Amino acid sequence: MSPLKTLASILVLFITLGVLAAVFPKNGISVFNVTLRFPSLASLFPEKQDTPQEPAEDPEKAIQRMLEETRQREFSVYADSVKFYESFFKKGATRFDLPNNDPTWFDRFFLHLELASLEDKVVHIFHYGDSQIEEDRISGTIRENLQEIFGGSGPGMLPPILEVPSMTTSHWNSGDLERFILFGLKEQEASHNRYGPLAQLANLNGSASIHIKKRPNREKQFPHVGEYSQIRVLTSANSQISISLSYDSTYIENEGDPEKEKKKKRSVMAPNPKVENFEKLRVYQWLLPQPTDVARLNLSGSGEIYGISLDGNHGVALDNVPMRGSSGTIFHRIDKDLLQESYDALNARLIIMEYGGNLVPGTHKGNVEWTKKIITRQIQTIQKVNPNADILFIGPADMAKQINGQLQTYPGLSLVIKALREVCEENGVAYWDMHRVMGGNGSMQKWVKRTPALGHTDYIHFTRQGASHIGNLFSSSLKTYYDFFKFRDAHKIDDDKLNDIRAFVDSLKTKTPDSTIKSSMTIQGEQ
Repeated sequence: MSPLKTLASILVLFITLGVLAAVFPKNGISVFNVTLRFPSLASLFPEKQDTPQEPAEDPEKAIQRMLEETRQREFSVYADSVKFYESFFKKGATRFDLPNNDPTWFDRFFLHLELASLEDKVVHIFHYGDSQIEEDRISGTIRENLQEIFGGSGPGMLPPILEVPSMTTSHWNSGDLERFILFGLKEQEASHNRYGPLAQLANLNGSASIHIKKRPNREKQFPHVGEYSQIRVLTSANSQISISLSYDSTYIENEGDPEKEKKKKRSVMAPNPKVENFEKLRVYQWLLPQPTDVARLNLSGSGEIYGISLDGNHGVALDNVPMRGSSGTIFHRIDKDLLQESYDALNARLIIMEYGGNLVPGTHKGNVEWTKKIITRQIQTIQKVNPNADILFIGPADMAKQINGQLQTYPGLSLVIKALREVCEENGVAYWDMHRVMGGNGSMQKWVKRTPALGHTDYIHFTRQGASHIGNLFSSSLKTYYDFFKFRDAHKIDDDKLNDIRAFVDSLKTKTPDSTIKSSMTIQGEQ
């Protein structure tokens, strides 16, 4: 059959079926009790029904919805990090107790440290304390850790006369120098209150020399402490002192001959110092063309010398200021103008006060309010003379003595710690609980028994290993706060955004496990 005939046959068939559909009864035809039905045209070609349309989403609301979804995805990325940091800030044994529990409290200090490297400045940290920090213990470890992160070198500020040797720096003097201190016996005090930032001074009347050098046997433990690029001497403004500086300079002997070439040192006289005058302070400064690890000062004349600072040309300097037997209750007795000018000259941005151990034996419920009052006075004195610096208080370590034939933690220790924490909170000062860090009551006995021993058998003082361990714990905790600072800076997280992320983290806690998993899967899928 030809295609034309086939098409005609199909058309005839469709027409026939259409006619049947049109004329066939709707109820069908009954034949022998069987009803025959034929589909109608209406059922074959149903009329198009108008279905209601979903109203279009408002464009502004759609944009807001997409922004909120993006925001939630972003928060989900930050949530784990924020949760980790803030868990440490609330529960970590080595955490700092910060005013208003604000983990951003260190931000101002960290900004100063970062600007120091960018602007070739030195930021000084004064670490005051009792005999627990003698020999540069604890301080030396903290200094090394901070200089590794933020740059800097040198031991910081040293007194003209160093009675207790430092384990990091050799220091000796000769000549017409007389030492006066504010934290010792009455006969060791001066007839005035011009003590400077180290709470001591040396009176020069004639001629003297001071030699300072790094201890070579500490090179591996403290590699940064022996590089002096900037040397400053702080004296009274009305002093009549002439100072010259010589230092060891490294040079190459037989340079260019590989077989005979070797590094050697020779003594070099520095040019005359730059002199900066304040109302009550005079500062002599030398900037060396290359770092040295040996400095010799020759002095003549008369006047008061408050300290010698040996630093790098930028970064961190940490000053170890031990006061044997002191409870840190002497700062209000120092000439406030001189103290302020000294802090300003040295760019002091953090004051660490590590006291309390000498208060413990005599503290009881009847005099604990006096303890709070006298410590408050010291903190407020420093805040007044140096409002640009932050203050961080380190509380006493665990201490034990024989009670009823058994070694037990001093009963007054908990009272002192509670008092110090309250004073810090009331005055906007950070607190680091060394007793908690060690493990609480009874921990000193455990530290003494460790190998190597971390505590001496007086059950009060740390060994050098113990002091180093404490210094590392302190530094590690501070670095966690710095990492949090860098995390927020990298992701542009201000206080408002941080609070929003916290709210997001809290909202996840209220969800059921299934919904939390589903939400997490959705976020991961969208990424």
